[in-house]
Amino acid sequence: MPAKDGRPETVVAVHVGFGMHCFTKKVEKGDDPSNRYADDREERTFDFERYELSKRLRTIARELQQRQCAFAKNENFVCLDLTDANGERLRYGVFFNIKKWAGQERGDNAVLLVIQSAYCLDPKKPDPCRGKIRFNVLLGHALRGTTPTRPKR
Repeated sequence: MPAKDGRPETVVAVHVGFGMHCFTKKVEKGDDPSNRYADDREERTFDFERYELSKRLRTIARELQQRQCAFAKNENFVCLDLTDANGERLRYGVFFNIKKWAGQERGDNAVLLVIQSAYCLDPKKPDPCRGKIRFNVLLGHALRGTTPTRPKR
């Protein structure tokens, strides 16, 4: 993070994790039972489209400082990827949260960014974005253990 407003430049280690909603969907009647995927909270089914798109998530996570981020539901944030690999229009929503990663072995300037879900947004529904927030602002809040002010609905 560059120096700003009297704060020195800060190097932040960003550890990234991925939730199963990045490559699974809600189980529907007729889904192949062999494609079921479960954890201790829920059971879902493998989604081949989400899986293919999830291959972009590593790059998207690395580019978050240059991307527009916004508030989403609960404690999540979102960024939209608007083009596919061929340059065609696409609304790929990437939902994530970010928290300070505590622990002496990880250092004082480490955060855990978890991409909770990522999928193509329904073109008939509005964007899930509320307000705008820069990724460096999110990093600062995570390191301080504070919560950014969400825009009013």
